[in-house]
Amino acid sequence: MLPNLIHILSFSLLVWFCAIEARAHEAGAPFSSAFAEPIILHHAHIEDEQRINFTGFKNVRTEDKEETAVSSFVELAITWLDDFSLGSEIFIPFSNVGTPDNHFGLGDIELQPIKYAFVNLPETVMTGAFSLSVPTGDEAHGLGGEQTTVGGNLFFDQAYRNWYLGINTEYEASVSDPTFSAFEIAAALAYSFIPETGTGIAPARPNQTLVPTLMLEWVSESLLSGMDDGEHVMNLLPGIQLWHPISNWKFRVGVSFPISTDKEYDLAGHFQVGNHFDWGHLLK
Repeated sequence: MLPNLIHILSFSLLVWFCAIEARAHEAGAPFSSAFAEPIILHHAHIEDEQRINFTGFKNVRTEDKEETAVSSFVELAITWLDDFSLGSEIFIPFSNVGTPDNHFGLGDIELQPIKYAFVNLPETVMTGAFSLSVPTGDEAHGLGGEQTTVGGNLFFDQAYRNWYLGINTEYEASVSDPTFSAFEIAAALAYSFIPETGTGIAPARPNQTLVPTLMLEWVSESLLSGMDDGEHVMNLLPGIQLWHPISNWKFRVGVSFPISTDKEYDLAGHFQVGNHFDWGHLLK
């Protein structure tokens, strides 16, 4: 497992060095700095972004046993318009979750080719997205399913001074066998320690060395049809984000645990690092 983690960390450093000239939020982005970037939830505001995510699971439920496992994924996002209203995103996962032989490898890649913010204000953003998951994982090693899935997403960000509320909803269904459908709703509440906000909008770039943010996320997923029809999983995730506005590095840590009878795991530890370097100008 250690060599796998070394490979992931090496790739992470490569992404970081490519993004070394990042700005607070992103250069020109008008959003409140109270907009947190949750660990599990998707944020509604659209920006160029690169993020590396690591998760360690205790007692993951597989078909016939419980096991400790690790996963990671690279998240890359691009905005196509200067007003930050249209974007795309890709999630590339690597893990050994669910594998019978502890094999670590590529999972099923998820794409969000179209993300559009039809409300796009400094403290309020609502975004719709279309998602597509393709079976790139090696099914023989348990790293992916054999089906292609599509989904519809609605993301909402609301800031008030230093407070943040985020809400996600998603409907997902497979378009190839084995078939299934699922619905997910999630919410995040966060508070950022930004003294200069006062009674107005939190500045896009706070004049401080470090911005700590306390976050609490709640995620609920119900399987509507398929092999596990009727399963309902709820998890709670307290966490913290540390943001260095000058360089725009953001680090997040948290621990998630189930609060429902149905469980996917007993405990999960999360670590993330990312920024908002405008690498997308190379593609525009």
